[in-house]
Amino acid sequence: MKSTDIFQIREVDSELLERERNHVIHLLRRILPATAIMEVGSTAVQGVVGKQDLDFLVQVPRGRFQRTRDILDRTFERNDRQHSDHGFQGYRLPSAVGVAIQLTVKSGRHDVFERFLKLLRADPEVRRAYNDLKLNWNLRSMNDYRAAKGEFIEKALKKIET
Repeated sequence: MKSTDIFQIREVDSELLERERNHVIHLLRRILPATAIMEVGSTAVQGVVGKQDLDFLVQVPRGRFQRTRDILDRTFERNDRQHSDHGFQGYRLPSAVGVAIQLTVKSGRHDVFERFLKLLRADPEVRRAYNDLKLNWNLRSMNDYRAAKGEFIEKALKKIET
């Protein structure tokens, strides 16, 4: 019987989180020196609850996507639980806190992370609703949580675009 991944809100030692953050940023900047790299996800916005894992976005122009994916493939394990195509690739890193890297084509179809991060930082109502979503999904199916989160992000971004 296959086990189900569970979404779980948790607290992590802030010093451990900071050490892991610095380690991953240093590593990414070493292997991708001229590439846009930023922390995204719950830990990147004060006041957002979450799993207390670290998520990083690597953005590249379309013409550099495959070369960058090749570099990341040699360094990290692909996340086989995420969508993968010519404009998006996810990676998992071994870590005590859980670390993920999302490679996207800048301004491509999957490049929503930075826009959503800016919205979360700017709009307390969106931040509150996002926290409510996370609290409602705590200790429930990770796959179902990801689907609900994706729908939430899509709707939130559509509201600011209209």
